[in-house]
Amino acid sequence: MKVELPETPSEELGYEHPDYFDLEKIERELRRVGEVCHQCRRCLPLCPSFPTLFDLVDATEEEIEGVTMDGFDRVGELCYHCKLCFNHCPYHPPHEWDLDFPALMRRHQLARARRDGIPLARKLTTQTDLIGKLGSMTAPLMNFANKNRASRVLMEKTIGIHRDWVQPSYQWETVQRWFAKRGGAQAVGTNGKAVLFTTCSVNYSDPIAGRSAILVLEHSDVRVELAYDRCCGMPYTDTGDLAAARRNAEQNVALLLPHVEAGAKVLVPGPSCSLMLKEEVPRLLGTDQAHRVAEATQDLMEFLYDLARAKKLQRDFERPLGRVAYHAPCHLRAQNIGFRSRDLLKLAADEVVLIDACSGVDGTWGMQARFHEASMGVAEKMLERVDQSEPDHVATDCPLSALRIEEGLGRPAVHPVVLLRHAYGISAE
Repeated sequence: MKVELPETPSEELGYEHPDYFDLEKIERELRRVGEVCHQCRRCLPLCPSFPTLFDLVDATEEEIEGVTMDGFDRVGELCYHCKLCFNHCPYHPPHEWDLDFPALMRRHQLARARRDGIPLARKLTTQTDLIGKLGSMTAPLMNFANKNRASRVLMEKTIGIHRDWVQPSYQWETVQRWFAKRGGAQAVGTNGKAVLFTTCSVNYSDPIAGRSAILVLEHSDVRVELAYDRCCGMPYTDTGDLAAARRNAEQNVALLLPHVEAGAKVLVPGPSCSLMLKEEVPRLLGTDQAHRVAEATQDLMEFLYDLARAKKLQRDFERPLGRVAYHAPCHLRAQNIGFRSRDLLKLAADEVVLIDACSGVDGTWGMQARFHEASMGVAEKMLERVDQSEPDHVATDCPLSALRIEEGLGRPAVHPVVLLRHAYGISAE
């Protein structure tokens, strides 16, 4: 198979490159990459984008040249940026063919957003901090509304969130309020210093995960400070609002850099957010400061695993966890750090069943009414495997995957660090 090389190598194609938003060049790259994908088809089972692309190719005698831009738009809409196809592809960089399908889908999406604008309903779903603060201040009312069928139907008709999507609950006592009430950092820090970037999901909706992270780290004498002011910016990149993503990136780098300069690791309890800080923020800003923060950033469980390898993690577990079904999120697998949560849970569980199938949510894609059916189709394999494992506990690092498990199976899934805290016998109060 003869393959043309890209007009601009992917390593040179940053957001500031003059070709990045050029829709004519994007169309040529879609056809170049689409031809290779059509001949290979290795990624067919990964997500709806690939079967849609191949059906479009197979429907015309001209094959990839017969696919219209409307067809490519549909392929792009069905990509929810899980990034699994990058590692699955045998031709990704540094291969000379230089195929980066998820980066191309992002480029196509951002160019369309620049051309067409972002719908108001989509913009509203990116306001995670505003929603979180309002939800925290009015928790009983917000939680009632989120569980009320009539309000969910209204939400579907106004902002496009499917009525069956399980909305997160909100808590008055956020991680920030709890941390301030207890008087801040408690440990001496003989095993290191860390700053916890709580994420909007953990801070406002799952503060038990944030508390558990701090308590588990302190149990092994890691000194933990808290640093959270605003969302990592991933929802903005998902909708194409690069200006807002940059604003958040700049503020977060300014917030975290003093901690990094003081020798602390930046720990993130959400895989999409850690991926954002590690990869996307340096790309958005291109500054030395952004790269330094990225280099100091680790997934929370990645850091705890490193402690365990260095024999600095306490292993005085008091409560057995039994059988745990652990779902490994896509954005954690995309970081190529291994299954650290699974490995840590094995220290306290009788058995850990690894579920490495996609939940089909990935940002706001899977909660949108127009994609909900396709999203549930993606999640079917994951839900079936969780259910068949008959676990005592279900764990996932991803808060959106936890909501999908609750939607599909009617049972809660918690962050792995919550189970570690439980196994230690440490109260979260």
